[in-house]
Amino acid sequence: MESKIKRKMYSNFIQHILPNQNMDQEQQLRSLAPVVQMAKDYALINGISMRTKESYEDDSVVLLPFTLFPSPFPKKSFEYVKFIQRDINLLLHRVAYNYEFLCSCLKNAIQTDEFTANLFSIYEEVIKEGFAQPLSLGLLRSDYMLNSTSNDVNFEDLEIKQVEVNTIASGLGGLPSRLESLHRLVLNQCGCQELAQKIPVNPAVSRLAEGLVAAWEVYGKSEAVILFVVEEETYNISDQRCLEFAVREKRKDIHVTRQKFSELQLNAVLKEKMLHVKNQEVAVVYFRTGYVPDQYSKQDWKLRLLIEKSRAIKCPSIQYHLAGTKKVQQELSRPGIMEKLFKDVDYVKRVRNVFAGQYSLDLDSSGDEIVIEALQNPQNYVMKPQREGGGYNIYGKQVKTKLTELGRSKEREAYILMERIKPPSTENYIIRRKEPPTKITIIGELGIFGVILGNQEDVLVNNEAGHLLRSKKIGIDEGGIFAGYGLLDSPLLF
Repeated sequence: MESKIKRKMYSNFIQHILPNQNMDQEQQLRSLAPVVQMAKDYALINGISMRTKESYEDDSVVLLPFTLFPSPFPKKSFEYVKFIQRDINLLLHRVAYNYEFLCSCLKNAIQTDEFTANLFSIYEEVIKEGFAQPLSLGLLRSDYMLNSTSNDVNFEDLEIKQVEVNTIASGLGGLPSRLESLHRLVLNQCGCQELAQKIPVNPAVSRLAEGLVAAWEVYGKSEAVILFVVEEETYNISDQRCLEFAVREKRKDIHVTRQKFSELQLNAVLKEKMLHVKNQEVAVVYFRTGYVPDQYSKQDWKLRLLIEKSRAIKCPSIQYHLAGTKKVQQELSRPGIMEKLFKDVDYVKRVRNVFAGQYSLDLDSSGDEIVIEALQNPQNYVMKPQREGGGYNIYGKQVKTKLTELGRSKEREAYILMERIKPPSTENYIIRRKEPPTKITIIGELGIFGVILGNQEDVLVNNEAGHLLRSKKIGIDEGGIFAGYGLLDSPLLF
């Protein structure tokens, strides 16, 4: 009986919120109008916003798209991925400090993918010279989707599968706690106080800020600053500033400075391996840019090398950046690989439970076999290059087109294939600027943040650090918030 109730709630949970289930959609919208306006006002007042690309201005923002209500999510799955986040952190850390493993994973990709090759070249130069700063800071985000094996949602059979791990510029940690408050407000306004209690507390911005503060403290110089390296034009200003202000609130003696690559070209120098920007020594470098090729000029690559050679603690360090590549994640999913890195059988089992199938496209017999399978059933796979940031993956019929185009060329080795996850859907109202509220069917992707700070021998900090739920309209492949596809959301646990 409980399973049937949960199943009904998942597919039709809005009917548990709206006061009159007999109203048509137009009547529902009229009844929700005061709640919608309140939600929009709350979002703008509390920074659930961005600068707009079509008319970039540094003194105005617009609403980010969000769901009017929190979306239902199985409590068991939510708690499991929160529980293993420290394991995920440690796995990425262990990989980042394993030179032989990184070389083995990326040896083929760096022959055909110029971006990964440039990163790896910096890594090798730093290795050869010796790390001026042995510590690395990771503000990570591990992303997951629920996987349903049938059209009829059976909560006992739902799996949760890892989509990817983000190691550089893992964004939107500054906003989820504000969505949590917004969704509690909306449910209380609708008379659903009991449901509001099912929204989990989200300490993401506070815990991520604690990670930056911890790294600053370990650096050990009170006059040194935290440097945010930001885009030439920052659209995601509210998210970034939320994190910066949280750092300042935790330690009022910390000075945070923001610099673009173009500004650092003029202002950054090394003095006895210490990084100085405008005559201020830098304790921590936090990259919010530098994760895709078009964010670098030739001079920017030299600048990235200069930063990596410094004593500043990098978030991420070059080895953490490489540990987040898709090729590394694909290799970790291979049988026996995790066991080489960890002797703890229980640890390996916990992490393997969330791995989705991932497959190499190397020019060997196993690569050829998975290509044949994917050409016959392209709908079952996602094709991924070595990128973070979204917008680069290949889906559906395009998988077949791309594989056919590549043939057995060396370029094929720059990609991996991942089994396509099939999440259950639910309904919600979406709120976008200049558009009326619209009820649509959506699917969600849950991100769990993590903080890790350590070196080859020791891990000083290893914490789970809150969560992020992003949803998107069913049938849409990409889910980027700032690209206009995704929606900020909150989980409603049951």
